[in-house]
This record gives sequence, structure tokens and C-alpha cells, in this order.
Amino acid sequence: MNLNQLKYITVTAEELNISKAAEKLYISQPSLSKSIKMLEEELGTEIFTRKPFQLTYAGEIFVKWANQVLTSHKHLSQRISDIVNEKEIKLTIGMSPFRSTSLLPQIISKFKEEYPDCNLALEEHPTDILHKMLEEEKIDIMIDIPYGDPSNYESIIIAKEKILLGLPADWIYTKQKAEIKDFSDKPFIMLTERQYLGKLGRRICLKSGFSPKIFMECHNLETAYSMIKQGFGLSFIPEMFAKNLADNDKMKCLEIDNYNPEREIAVVYNKNNYLPKPAKRLIEILKETF
Repeated sequence: MNLNQLKYITVTAEELNISKAAEKLYISQPSLSKSIKMLEEELGTEIFTRKPFQLTYAGEIFVKWANQVLTSHKHLSQRISDIVNEKEIKLTIGMSPFRSTSLLPQIISKFKEEYPDCNLALEEHPTDILHKMLEEEKIDIMIDIPYGDPSNYESIIIAKEKILLGLPADWIYTKQKAEIKDFSDKPFIMLTERQYLGKLGRRICLKSGFSPKIFMECHNLETAYSMIKQGFGLSFIPEMFAKNLADNDKMKCLEIDNYNPEREIAVVYNKNNYLPKPAKRLIEILKETF
């Protein structure tokens, strides 16, 4: 067996569909099926049952081992790359779409001056998806809220931002700071309860004595903002997101009276994995900048 076969098996196990796995691996379906069959013959047991197509118990054990081998190989490659030529390395960063717009332009130019050949890949997703990708080692570092497992993950705080109340610009509201109870009868656009802002928004409303009337639940701030622009409701908006809007005349953002929510922004990485030198330098630049 070889590393390609291990990768074929892990991707197929992830998809549980030969056609989708072959497409993801950029090989033909017959080639993938043949590779799996050859490996099963080598092992003397089936990795997948065919009808239905799923992992056998032996397959589950093998896939777990294969993932460990592939991860170990990745870490070894990164170490060797650092020794031979520390610039030639791929670094995958995970962050939300709005945060990448806010943070990256300020630090990428400086980073690229020092590591012009470092290949940066950006994964832009909501927090819950980023956490899953970090756990599955699909990203090297995550720029988001601190991670809730300090024994395995390092969270380095780089910034703090206020959480504001965003409402359509044409809504008449004369107070300098928003009192949440004033909006108990208004429609809210909320992020999901799995997301930090979704949890926080619901908690603020309940603390103010009412359960929010949710007009729409969504996964990203861009959608919430588009709903606010159209006058469909209000939402809880991070300060960093509000500051980087080009057409912020469609939404007004107010600090929240008697409750000044704030959240920390951190660089998060797995303590148990090898962190290449460019990643360490990127973290230093983020700390210096913010």
C-alpha cells in the first residue's frame, strides 16, 4: 500500500460514495474502485460493504489508522520543508468571510514580504464549520473566537470587538444607545444557536425580558446584513463587520445600553501538531498589528 491508496480510502470513507470520492480525488471511478479492491485483497478483508456502501468494522479501524499516517506524513513534510527551504510551504487559514475582509489586507503584505513563496489557502466559513475543520486538521490555524479546549488548542488573543445592534437606517430611533427591550415587538434576523452571535443575541433578548421574534435564521452576517438593508428586521452585528462595510448608509449600528457585550478574537491552533515557521510568524504579525 502507498500514501495515495490511503488518501483514496479516507476520502471515500468521508464521502461514502464512489462517484463523489472519485470526483473529489480527480481520478476516474473505475480507477478508484480498482485501487480499493486491490487494497482489500492485500489486507484480506473488505473495507467497505457494497450494498449498502458503508465502512465495515475492519474498515473503520483501517481508516482511523490511515488518517493518523497521513497526518504524520503531513507534519513530517512540513518539518523537512522548514529545514530545506522554510518559505516553500502551504499554510491553510480558517476564518469567517467578513473577518477575512477586515483582517487580512492589513497583515498579508507584511507576511508576503518575508515569505513570498508561501502558498496561503483561505477557508471562509462560519465558526461551527471552522471548529470542525480545525479538529479534522483541514486548516492549520483559525482566526475566530477562542476555542473551548485549552488542553489541546492554543488560543492567542489578538483583538477585542464590541457587539452592536444593527437596524435599518430608515427606522426611527432617537436614543444614542439601544435599549433592547424597545425592540421586543420587532423582527430579528438571528444567526443559528450553534454560532456565538446567535447564542449571544438570544441571551441578550431573554435578559431584557422577552423572547425575540425571529424573522429569519441564517448562518452568516452577510445574509443578516442584506435583510437589514431591505428593512426586514434587526440583528446583532460585530463592530469589525460594521466598520468594513462600504455602503453602511443602509444600516445604523448602536451600542447596547446597560449591556456592553464584547468578544475576543484569537488565533487558534492545535498544540499537538507541528506549527511551521511561516505560521508562527503570521501569528506574530497578527499580534503586532492588533
